[in-house]
Amino acid sequence: MLIQLGILLRRLREDADLNASDAAEHLGCSTAKISKMENGKQAIKSDEVSALLERYGADDSQAAEALRLAAVPKPRKKGNYRDSVPDWFRRFLVMESEATELSIYESEIVTGLLQTEDYARVLLRAGYPLASTQELEQQVKTRMNRKAVLTKEDAPKVSVVLQETALHRVIGDDAIMRQQLTHLNELSELPNVSFHVLPFRPNSTPNHDEAYIAKAAFVLLRLDSTGVMAYVEDVAGATYPEENSVIQTYATAYQRLRNAALPEDESRDLVDRVKREYYQHR
Repeated sequence: MLIQLGILLRRLREDADLNASDAAEHLGCSTAKISKMENGKQAIKSDEVSALLERYGADDSQAAEALRLAAVPKPRKKGNYRDSVPDWFRRFLVMESEATELSIYESEIVTGLLQTEDYARVLLRAGYPLASTQELEQQVKTRMNRKAVLTKEDAPKVSVVLQETALHRVIGDDAIMRQQLTHLNELSELPNVSFHVLPFRPNSTPNHDEAYIAKAAFVLLRLDSTGVMAYVEDVAGATYPEENSVIQTYATAYQRLRNAALPEDESRDLVDRVKREYYQHR
């Protein structure tokens, strides 16, 4: 939790056009302490967070999230901590925007970062059936705004492995799927994006990676301040494994899935072939 809290506080400080010295003066501490706080290397008391939020002019939503993160007790030893929807998404957005590298594995649907507006709207409506129209559209807007990370000046390297299943599972209707697959191939042409489809019939590999199964979608994020972090999403929320051995297991899993997936050109060809099927159903 310290990492997410530190990232959030740094972003609020920068948005307020303040430097670390300004924050340190307001808190009555050294700039070194502010640096450690923002890099997730030092615990932060709730009253310190409150003081910084006031100086940064944080809005109610930002303040509530920061104070909630500050109130989470520190675990006695490394393990996992869980997030409940929708709080996990807000914290993930912060880390995603700070990452220098993203390695994304998705099995059933096109991953959120590569979704079209209509495709995302159908998924979000199904995921939050009680949401009002205004709430739904705000979630769609938030998801679409994520795409800015792909084309910003210091855009991260993004590697995606997508199961072929996601190309065939109809989300919405054929028109939405045609648009989504077109968009998928367009984004795959970006210089910082590496896109690979894991086909139904993968080629054999020396280590039998073609038969390797990952039971959950996950993302590996490399941050300058903390190194590699893992994010694993399931129907109950999200998990951030903290043990280095577990993170390495996910890194190995991603490499094995990547080994079994198609090269980029062949992946785009497969997407185009599947897209043509959606024209036949008109």
